[in-house]
Amino acid sequence: MFQTNIVQSLLRGLDPIHQKAVSLTPGQVFNGKITKLYPGQLASLQLGGLTLTAKLEAALTAGNRYWFQVQPGEGIPVLKVLEANGELRNSSSGDSDQALRQLGLNNTRINEMLVNHLAKEEVPFYREHVKNGAQTLKEVGMVNERGLSTLQVLIERNLPITTNTFLAMQSVIDGQGLSLQLDELFELLQRTKVKQPALQQLDEMISRMRSEANIKVDQPHVVEMLKSFLSETDHSTKHRQSQNELIKLRVIPNNTSPQQLLAHIKDMLTLASEEQLKNIWPTVSKEEIISMINKDDITRLFNKVVFGTGEKSGQKLQQLLALFSKDFDFAHSQDNSTLTKQLTSMIRLVGYQYERDVSQFFEQQNSSSEKLGLQLKSLLIETRKLDLPSPLLQKIESILHRITGQQLLLSNQESPITNYAVMVPLKLLGTTTDLTIQWEAKKNEDGKLDPNHCRILFYINLNYLKETIVDVQIQNRIVSLNVINQHEKPVKLITALQPILKDALFNLNYQLSSVKWGQPTVRTANSLNRNVSRHSNEFYQSNRSYQGVDIRI
Repeated sequence: MFQTNIVQSLLRGLDPIHQKAVSLTPGQVFNGKITKLYPGQLASLQLGGLTLTAKLEAALTAGNRYWFQVQPGEGIPVLKVLEANGELRNSSSGDSDQALRQLGLNNTRINEMLVNHLAKEEVPFYREHVKNGAQTLKEVGMVNERGLSTLQVLIERNLPITTNTFLAMQSVIDGQGLSLQLDELFELLQRTKVKQPALQQLDEMISRMRSEANIKVDQPHVVEMLKSFLSETDHSTKHRQSQNELIKLRVIPNNTSPQQLLAHIKDMLTLASEEQLKNIWPTVSKEEIISMINKDDITRLFNKVVFGTGEKSGQKLQQLLALFSKDFDFAHSQDNSTLTKQLTSMIRLVGYQYERDVSQFFEQQNSSSEKLGLQLKSLLIETRKLDLPSPLLQKIESILHRITGQQLLLSNQESPITNYAVMVPLKLLGTTTDLTIQWEAKKNEDGKLDPNHCRILFYINLNYLKETIVDVQIQNRIVSLNVINQHEKPVKLITALQPILKDALFNLNYQLSSVKWGQPTVRTANSLNRNVSRHSNEFYQSNRSYQGVDIRI
């Protein structure tokens, strides 16, 4: 369901009500329904979830479906009703003969399946769409509903229909996440016996990305893990989870028991000076600290730790963790600007702007090619040319398709509302995941997205909260958040963290309006079908009325 939510949002945009429009051009064919007749030869025509007003110049019947073809001309689009043996007749969505005959195409099984699918989805199409689409489905071996749905996306977004674009879009719709695929490619590279400079560069790039993808954790989380590890029973789920995370963070070594850690902490606290302990527990004397340790009152001891804010907070955590290991070096959580740079760097390293950089390289003779070599997509293209073992080559092509598919979703920016989306590989507490960021806004005069009025969605699969969507809406720099997650609302946690969020936004000249928590709505299995998603998606309005005459039939 989570992957479907992401794909649906990427395909339709964040504001489909205002973005939705019909753009009819000469030569297009579609199957539409006459919903209602009005005096003065006017009628309502249903097309692609929209209700259009039509001027009738042919005798049509309300409630019937017909095949239409857009005719050349200026002004209001003119639609020609495709006749069957010289007669205007009701055409069900499964009747593809008229459309195929009008387009001069053979009535083959694949052509019929594709035309019927587009008719059912009310998607206008050209002759070349059917011709190239049928050929592509045969080449990739996907003459089924999945293949038809992928072709529909390419047609709706006016993208070229080729094997490469099909596989790229298919990879986005139901492929693996980028982080998992990078981990698998890294393992394959370690085992390969092929020694090539390009493979070495690819290996170094993935190693760098895996390192930069590691998001540091905050101090309260580490302390909570320590409290759970030392106070929970040995066989509890919470204890095992805390132990695993502390090991991943290198706070404790493998096979360390709570009793061993507690004994070590007692020894270190006994040896520590009063001044050292005052930095961590400014309101508690050394005698009281030793007393709490001897009474195994771990929770109360950690509750009295005072971190403060800023750089001092990280230093105090470092001092606290030094009680566990003299050689311990914990990289505390970074500030907002560092995290922003980290995400920006990952986007650049993936190569989402690779084609633009290539174009600039050829246009500017004095530019360097070094920038191109520091992108994952560039290295994947180079290594794909090598004679490699089949599993390694397949994984390289799979990741390349995944990146290209993400780029294809950004290729159509002709709407007044611009929609962008990127997938960033991340590692949280040693767990590999992906952060998909989608934002939508109008562009300013300088061509940049307006930060005063925009909407941003974050999709991430977390270790405990699992599939989570954070919907951020900004109007006049006033921010409202809506967290979508299957768990119950953590009231105490939100109450504790909301003031911190409010202050952080205030420092960026934004004002926090509200933080809401909701559970996801249940979708049908075939939620990639646009007609189904209209009724299951609370962000989508199926019909949008128009005033005046839109088309002439």
